[in-house]
Amino acid sequence: METASRSPFETIASLAQTQMMSLGSELERQAVTLKERPAIIFEERTVTFEELNALANRYANHFKSLGLQKGDVVALLMENRPEFLIAASGLSKLGVIVSLINNGVRKDVLAHALNICDAKMLIVGHELMEPFLEIREQVHLQEPGYIFVENEGRDLPVPEGIIDLQPLLAAAPDQNPPETTSVTSDDVIVYIYTSGTTGFPKACAVTQKRWLILGNLSEIVGQMTPESVQYMVLPLYHNSGFDIGYSATIISGGAMVLRRKFSARNFWSEVRRHNADLFIYVGELCRYIYNQPPQPDDADNPLKSVIGNGMRGDLMVPFKERFGIQTLIEIYGATEGVGSFLNLAGIPGMCGNLSMLGRRQGEVIKFDLDTDEIIRDENGYAIKCSAGETGLLVCEVNDLNVFAGYVNNPQATTEKLMHNLLQEGDCYFNSGDLVALAEDDYFSFVDRMGDTFRWKSENVSTTQVSNLVNHFGQMEDVNVYGVQVPGMEGRCGMAAIKLLEGETLDWAKLGAFVCEKLPSYARPYFIRLRDTIDATNSFKQVKTQLQKEGFDPSVISDPLYFLDPDQNVYVELTPERYAKIVDHTIKF
Repeated sequence: METASRSPFETIASLAQTQMMSLGSELERQAVTLKERPAIIFEERTVTFEELNALANRYANHFKSLGLQKGDVVALLMENRPEFLIAASGLSKLGVIVSLINNGVRKDVLAHALNICDAKMLIVGHELMEPFLEIREQVHLQEPGYIFVENEGRDLPVPEGIIDLQPLLAAAPDQNPPETTSVTSDDVIVYIYTSGTTGFPKACAVTQKRWLILGNLSEIVGQMTPESVQYMVLPLYHNSGFDIGYSATIISGGAMVLRRKFSARNFWSEVRRHNADLFIYVGELCRYIYNQPPQPDDADNPLKSVIGNGMRGDLMVPFKERFGIQTLIEIYGATEGVGSFLNLAGIPGMCGNLSMLGRRQGEVIKFDLDTDEIIRDENGYAIKCSAGETGLLVCEVNDLNVFAGYVNNPQATTEKLMHNLLQEGDCYFNSGDLVALAEDDYFSFVDRMGDTFRWKSENVSTTQVSNLVNHFGQMEDVNVYGVQVPGMEGRCGMAAIKLLEGETLDWAKLGAFVCEKLPSYARPYFIRLRDTIDATNSFKQVKTQLQKEGFDPSVISDPLYFLDPDQNVYVELTPERYAKIVDHTIKF
């Protein structure tokens, strides 16, 4: 096949135009080339590339017999296991769009996710049948509306009206379907959902082009070959799981060691057991790993490359040094997938560069946080930031970086796009993220626009405060947000903290640390100790509900503490102290 002789750089460049390439065509190529080499390693099972392709073909040929065609949608609700990837690959061979449902949501949110994608059929893993049955009557599939269960080879009872996939797949042919040759790079491969941290999640359309670009990029930055072994613990319904992790496996021909869920405690033993040399992270995973008690053999491991997004800047060097990592590359990206921003130089604190492989990906523009508006010049065009300034990151929409939009939500799609922003005729995607521009077009993440709050007429970055407080130690998670104090303008800082198991805090030392390291307006005056981490299944912190609950000890059962402004120590937030804060007897 022609694509086999292309370098990853050439493949990425070629995708500015429509190509006869897709997940299906790449899988078929690797099945011929690699045959018995492992593609997926899961628990005690190994699936070879040849087997992966044949099993995917059974899905393709069965669902083809039901009349599914390119552009139809099938929803997939399943936990991390090989059948997730097999099903998605087989359906993709037909050009069928697979709606990857977040398996961590429940009730109305789950029903919403299933309804907005206009799926004609649904595949449910047996492990999620119970939460599905709870909302079954709320789900409205398009005709014919078949619901299948994937029982993982087990002999399990099948609820009435639901079809067991196992015998149907066994009877389906395992030859490559001819439809794969008509699937192009411009076709939509999956719907992936936003995290839903601020309301119901939206479904984002991801093209085969985007999937192929991310796979080739990962092959480059991860220095991946067919001998590579990737350790995958991220949810497969997540952008980093399916669009980066799985694409990297198929494009490079390396193996993926797949785990049902992330475990910091078992991380290194499994990395060593499988001789994994690549780990793709997201959000807080590296901090959870780093916060485990140090061991003498920490650096004695096969892991060479760590790639992902959301690592704290001040953790990059300590993480590399403690665990002996050769390459750590931070990537900036969003579920919507416009542009690719990489910190290829490995500069601590940076999450990307405005150019990638010689091609401009976006700009940082001046933004007024007081008015929530872009600052413009006399001609009405946005003004680019200079090094040292903080602004809004915008991503250029072009032939290579497309925005396929939100499914069945044209208003949200339109609101994300900005036309004639820097010059007539251009189009940019609003990332919604504030970043600080550094030298040579590198930038560091500051905050989501909605997460930055104002206190004492100053802007406070929740991310920066969280990173600083976490530096004190003993904490598994620090979630910073702003809460309203009656009678005062803006929002005051509050931190929901989950301690490491068995740890306690010296409140006087923490108070002194916060007062030394942070200006008065940025200090979290309120602290709430949590038993659980407030995050989505894709490890994004959730703040909205915590913000609503505020700091009233008569409402909140968690232990609450207040930074006494006279002593600079944290003290218990009693109902009496709360009353004095509310009536402004205590001033801060």
